[in-house]
Amino acid sequence: MRFLIAWIGKTKQPAAAAWTEEYLRRVRRFARVASCEIDARQGDAGLLRLLQAQGGRRLVLLDPAGRQLDSPEFASFLARAFARDGREMLLAIGGADGFGPEARAAAEGALSLSAMTYSHELARVMLAEQLYRALALLHGHPYPR
Repeated sequence: MRFLIAWIGKTKQPAAAAWTEEYLRRVRRFARVASCEIDARQGDAGLLRLLQAQGGRRLVLLDPAGRQLDSPEFASFLARAFARDGREMLLAIGGADGFGPEARAAAEGALSLSAMTYSHELARVMLAEQLYRALALLHGHPYPR
């Protein structure tokens, strides 16, 4: 499994950056993962360039209007996606205004972290933690207990 997590906008809180990196470090036990910060001025255009830079990535948007899954369902979603075709997954967190129609059209789906609204920096940490939790579930690791 290969993942790229991208977010639009700078990380201003050092604690958010540290927690995000901690969970990405843990994810690396199970899968290849990288992260990328997209300049807010580029927005969706920067995201779409990233998507096209290496063809064949699957774009999944993290969006409040997306499908809500619990942690085991998220793990199953990932397992099914990679079993289907093995393509790298680009998980994207939008900027302050969310995603525009071009990004939505390019995406193969959208997931919601919660019905509640969180800061974009906290969403990064939550996504990284849920990715680690899902992979730990799939590999029988005790973390998800």
